[in-house]
Amino acid sequence: MSGAWMDGSGTGRRWNQGSRNPLSIVITGALFLVGTGVVFADGYLFPSMLLLTIILGCVLFVGVTLAMRAIMGTRWAYWFTGPFVAIALIGTVMLAEDMALAKAGELTEVVVADHTVEQKTVHNSNGRHARQVYTHTYKLERTDGSPVTEPLIYRGKDGFDDFDEGDTISVLIDPERKAPTKPAEDINLPADIGILVTGLLTSGIVFLICLIVVLLRWTRSPSQQLVR
Repeated sequence: MSGAWMDGSGTGRRWNQGSRNPLSIVITGALFLVGTGVVFADGYLFPSMLLLTIILGCVLFVGVTLAMRAIMGTRWAYWFTGPFVAIALIGTVMLAEDMALAKAGELTEVVVADHTVEQKTVHNSNGRHARQVYTHTYKLERTDGSPVTEPLIYRGKDGFDDFDEGDTISVLIDPERKAPTKPAEDINLPADIGILVTGLLTSGIVFLICLIVVLLRWTRSPSQQLVR
């Protein structure tokens, strides 16, 4: 009984003290870069599977933040790594989707033929709290009257502010229907690259600071003191 308690307390102390191995930070940073590349590749090669790309990004986010929490031994690790990792992953998803559509999409003038809104009530796992989910569907027609197979979808409460039924707009349409239809004005590759670069740079700075902290722990560890 006491042995089990001591094991548990020892694990708790190790968790609170964090890691003394500098390689733990290096490996976590490397896995973060590789994972970001995987998320980008998935979003670029399979733009129609945006949900899967987002799920991969969320899994990577959780994995990195939990790893940094364990390495640093403080809950503050969630706050000084999470936001910057999230910025990098958001930029990755946005850039992958926009690059795929910019490459495959055809710039087309269309008319908004119909606009419908679907509202659903979504409950959380315990069923106590509910939120409203809105999906705007815009059916499009080409200027010659022929229908566009893929509608324009917006998930959010207000929909697109700049247009509605009867408006003529410019959109990018993928003939192979692998990428979603999107307003041409929403494709902003420089902004996507800026978000991604900002996230990667700030995440890199955080990883470097954490590496320095772990190096200081390593140099002050009992084993290093005995060697000296």
